[in-house]
Amino acid sequence: METQYGTTYNSYFIDAEMPTIIETTKETFWETYLNKIKQVIDPEKIKYIVLDHTEPDHSGNLMNLLKLAPNAIVVGSASAIRNLKDLFNRDFPNIIVKGGDTLDLGNKTLEFISAPNLHWPDTIYTYLKEDKFLFTCDSFGCHYADERMIDNEVGNFDDAFKYYFDVILKPFSKFMLQAIDRIKNLEINAILTGHGPLLLNNWKRYVDWSQELSQEFLANKKYQDIFVAYVSAYGKTGILAEAIAEGAREEGLEVVLKDIEHLNLGDLDEYLTRAKGIAIGSPVINQNILLPIYKLFGAINPIRDRGKFVLPFGSFGWSGENQKLIPNIAAGLKLNVLDDAIFTKFTPSEQDIKKAKELGKKLAQLVKENTVDE
Repeated sequence: METQYGTTYNSYFIDAEMPTIIETTKETFWETYLNKIKQVIDPEKIKYIVLDHTEPDHSGNLMNLLKLAPNAIVVGSASAIRNLKDLFNRDFPNIIVKGGDTLDLGNKTLEFISAPNLHWPDTIYTYLKEDKFLFTCDSFGCHYADERMIDNEVGNFDDAFKYYFDVILKPFSKFMLQAIDRIKNLEINAILTGHGPLLLNNWKRYVDWSQELSQEFLANKKYQDIFVAYVSAYGKTGILAEAIAEGAREEGLEVVLKDIEHLNLGDLDEYLTRAKGIAIGSPVINQNILLPIYKLFGAINPIRDRGKFVLPFGSFGWSGENQKLIPNIAAGLKLNVLDDAIFTKFTPSEQDIKKAKELGKKLAQLVKENTVDE
């Protein structure tokens, strides 16, 4: 994903009788991270290192830290501990926790909340009971770097928050709603995220917004949009795209027709999210489809998009690799590729345009027939 505003890797120190670190950072920032740790504690005195999930931008410096904190115990969910052993190919002292478990830090207490699939299967939240701080890892975070770091001091970062949710968390909206339900009765003074500003003042706004976005996404299962996405070197594939879109519109569906050459990732993700049928078109250059189509395939999320109908199309001059590449890649991403497709040699004929229009109708009909009103 793009990070227009940069990002932060947030790691936290709990100054308890049993000193505790929440999250580490991406490995490439080890020297900076170590200097910051030494400002608050001698690493040898660290008792616990809690990892709310094991994605390498949060766990990347675990082994470096353990070298300096040989008595530290790693705390995480069962799947997190397994993942860490596979990530680093070594064993280490650990405590496995699950939702409802607590950890006594002497004069402070951690409580753990199960929050799987946000956005890794091993995710937990950690609640510091005495201070009423909730550590949520990627949930409610965003890629936004600002030295002030406090939500109300940073100012408006809504676009970064929304973009982060759309690209990373939206496919897991069902799990987001479950997690929000599990924290709704907690007394919270602040939500401390894995990336972006600390939510000390307006945390409830971002939780409520995440809930709204999740509910909206799940409601989108009733949408019947068709997304006709294409690139066209000399306009020939574009002719087919317009005919497909015209046919789909005649079936009464909302159609988004886009040359995606310069489409940003956020908009591309939004169109894919809403679409129940996708027509994907590209010409061939040097025996390959064009780069923006690979970007589209990269934006497809099989968790979110599995089973959506795909109509491949395009034009070519002689070798016609698009006829195999588009349907094969789409099928590999768990999409439902139509048996019918349309690929033309150079300029589409009137008959080709007619066929493209009919295939647009067919795509729309399949969407209508297979949309369940939930």
